[in-house]
Amino acid sequence: MISRTAAPQLSPRPRRLAAAGLALAAALTLSACQISSPVTTDMNYDPADGVSVDAGDVAVRDLLVVSEGDGAAGVVSGLVVNNATEPADVTLAVNTEGQMVALSPTVSVAPGQSVRLDGASPEGSGTPVELPAVEASPGGIVTIVVQTSLGDADSGLAPVVLPQGPYGDLVSSTADSSS
Repeated sequence: MISRTAAPQLSPRPRRLAAAGLALAAALTLSACQISSPVTTDMNYDPADGVSVDAGDVAVRDLLVVSEGDGAAGVVSGLVVNNATEPADVTLAVNTEGQMVALSPTVSVAPGQSVRLDGASPEGSGTPVELPAVEASPGGIVTIVVQTSLGDADSGLAPVVLPQGPYGDLVSSTADSSS
């Protein structure tokens, strides 16, 4: 006859203590990332393809240039928001061959309102702000100066993107007439 005796069982208490210790060590290790890394939701960033430019109470968001580049015409895309209590006229300018060239048209924005630079609106199509020639290639940048009639100005490095995807319908009429 074979006699079996049960192996001594460890009490569940040391296992629980070991598991709790491991959980505490893991929590402390994983939470240490917060000490050395900033909270990204507190950081300013541009969550779009374009850049932001603030000229006083006038804010331009998602500013970019749609063009084939390398001398082809282009259209400026972005949204101008007037946070002032009075109307503002906004003029964009670029540096072309060493000289600042104002782009047309000038955009008028009522107080508390916004206007798209590409001419699109719920009421129909307006006139887009155009560049006669974009010297940078797609993937490059163009420095655009934003000047307001309220006396404020600032500039931004706007990326040049191809007229594809969401920008496929933003084709300059200047480019159309040269074809």
